Amino acid sequence: MPVFNTESEKDISILLPTRGRPELMFASLSTLVTLADDNSRIEYLIAIDDDDDETKQFIEATLLPWFEEQDIDLTVFAMPRKGYGRLNEYVNFLGAHSKGAWLIFWNDDAQMRSPGWDTEVASKKGQLKIFRFKDNHNDHPYAIFPIIPREWYVLFECCSPQQQSDAWISQVGYLCDSVEKLNSEVVHDRADLTGNNDDEIYQTRVYHEGNIDNPLDLNHPKFHMLKQHYAAKWNWLLTLAGQGNGWWEKVSSGEVNPWEKMLENDPNKQIAITPIPKEKMEQYGS
Repeated sequence: MPVFNTESEKDISILLPTRGRPELMFASLSTLVTLADDNSRIEYLIAIDDDDDETKQFIEATLLPWFEEQDIDLTVFAMPRKGYGRLNEYVNFLGAHSKGAWLIFWNDDAQMRSPGWDTEVASKKGQLKIFRFKDNHNDHPYAIFPIIPREWYVLFECCSPQQQSDAWISQVGYLCDSVEKLNSEVVHDRADLTGNNDDEIYQTRVYHEGNIDNPLDLNHPKFHMLKQHYAAKWNWLLTLAGQGNGWWEKVSSGEVNPWEKMLENDPNKQIAITPIPKEKMEQYGS
């Protein structure tokens, strides 16, 4: 693990874990590169499994030469396979190697649609917020492709402690009323949304959500408590930076529904709040 960069050297770091989809990955990255105003301020970081020979060969033969020809900053890491159930660990690893003021979580089945997306992101420097792109997830409230400031990683020493980084980051952000949507738009070309890319990678995904008895679950009591700790710390930093808004204080005092801001941004009611029995919370000291 490198010594983490507390100061940014680039405006934007793209964090992309991928497996078994080299051509799709290339097409995805191409949309970012070709629609960016200035790739000199962007670094692209990719994590692949060290047993993914197909992707390795494609990167060496096609991707690296394409990036080198355009003099764009690309770094590829081959690491022991962790699997989709530990997806956040890939992103955390890339985050530790990043240099950007903004860290953007990217998918190999995502396609940027907006010219100048990097200019919009870079213009937010100094704002301690979780930004989200417009997307085709039916007005889902989450930042499906989270954009987090470097300060988030420095404060927590990771992007997300749980597999579903988009859910984790979004929920903590909403607890502090610090999530904002950008104008730039991304299309998530996923099978359940577009009918495309219904491959083995998609079909064998594992999600740790829906079983609060599973210690890995997003809503397990230990993670429920940890979200509150994250929110308290994030609010501390917001206040220290003069960007506090008082929302977390209302949440922590019980004056408001903790998820009010998230539900306000969920017009199609796609989020179901999972109630955690009091006896289960008591087991974890709450």
